[in-house]
Amino acid sequence: MTSLPSAPFVRQDIWLLQPEGVPFHPIVLAYAGAVAVLKQNAGPSPHRWWRHQTQVHGLSPDPRDGLRNQCQHNSWFFLPWHRMYLFFFESICRSIIQGLPDVPDAIKATWALPYWDYDRTDARLLPPAFRAEFIDGDPARPNPLFDPERDPDINSGAIGLTPFETTASGWFRALPYASRFPNGASFGGPETAFHHFSESGNASPGPLERTPHGNVHVTVGGLNGKMGDFNRAAGNPIFWLHHANLDRLWEIWRANTGAGQDPVDPRFAGQGFAFLDAAGARTTLRCGNVLNTLNLNYTYADMSVPTSSGRAPTIGQLMPRDINAPPQTLGAIDSPMSLARGLPTSVDFDLSDFMAVVMEDPNDPRRVLLSIDHITGAARPTSVFGVFAVPDDGGEGAYLGSLPMFGMVEANAADAEHGLSYVFDVTETMMELLNAGRWEPTHIRLAFAPINEAARMSEDVGEVSIGSVSLMAQ
Repeated sequence: MTSLPSAPFVRQDIWLLQPEGVPFHPIVLAYAGAVAVLKQNAGPSPHRWWRHQTQVHGLSPDPRDGLRNQCQHNSWFFLPWHRMYLFFFESICRSIIQGLPDVPDAIKATWALPYWDYDRTDARLLPPAFRAEFIDGDPARPNPLFDPERDPDINSGAIGLTPFETTASGWFRALPYASRFPNGASFGGPETAFHHFSESGNASPGPLERTPHGNVHVTVGGLNGKMGDFNRAAGNPIFWLHHANLDRLWEIWRANTGAGQDPVDPRFAGQGFAFLDAAGARTTLRCGNVLNTLNLNYTYADMSVPTSSGRAPTIGQLMPRDINAPPQTLGAIDSPMSLARGLPTSVDFDLSDFMAVVMEDPNDPRRVLLSIDHITGAARPTSVFGVFAVPDDGGEGAYLGSLPMFGMVEANAADAEHGLSYVFDVTETMMELLNAGRWEPTHIRLAFAPINEAARMSEDVGEVSIGSVSLMAQ
């Protein structure tokens, strides 16, 4: 494995390194230089090929070599697998940077992959270094970080991400780390075996994998861009800064809500994944070895809790009453509905058991979960739909979560059974509506509407079908 120096490497905010209108920062230039070398796809070992690094995430058909088509999604392995992926990619970039003659020695000694903190109000546009076709405007210096296969309005800086797409209000307040059930409440996703995407039924991603992860992929990728394509996403240089930020958010959760909540189950801690390291050697890391970033000798410049996370949670009130009990359905609608061309759609159904089940003990209510299942579509849509609870007083809907369609094509493949599925812990929102007298819990009305600017500006946002919607208690 790549040797580690004595001081941790520090991953820094790309927007603070290089704001709008300033020359390329040396750290960003070094990354561009490493990407340029990788994109040559040359050399005796594939670890320095951009093509190989992209294929590690996804490749069809699966080569079954244990090195490509390996990414973990809809699984408790999502976060540790991507942490390993970033670590080896960063190590390979650093080894390339060591040999670049125009990189200052101080940068060579301390270089770390930056991250994109898009939840900040002033950082929701694609970072300038990724929008520029040329480095510092020089036509003789094409920019390896620019990729034309993104949403054109994102690429030009005409639009950015919206607060709905990046909010921390869902993942920051989630417990436990994993759920035994595909539709249970958890932070990191359901307990699975190796889970590239759809190996086990209707597994649902954890809230961080949904928002901001899936939202950013869909919106940046646009109609046909790499970021929205499961098998090409890692071929976009911004992919790595996006996942560095997700890795940072996991650390923020671990230091706050999730303190002491790391899984100890040997099925998780002992699960290993293989990669090519900076020397080209096949190397395996295990999930239990990467829970602390200092074990991999890096940290982040800013570990503050995002302001969008809302008020600090009371830990005991976030945990399901019985994490080993399967969720109980309170009400559901099983007739398919269509979300077409970004048009808002609504649905309502009875909840006659809500008070008896959820509020059996008002001092310790059960967690309330919203499950949206069997999401299918003929093509990869550009819309990110938001789900809103419509109060009885007709006021503004309460935001419950988002439905990013990242992985839609894979979820509708012949060997995939259920399409996409999403689960939201909506306990606090529903209790706020109930306590404010704005909702009578004998029924629920939900509205679906696009929340990303790209969908509102596009004439081809795709059509999505939802097979079933249910409210549950755990």
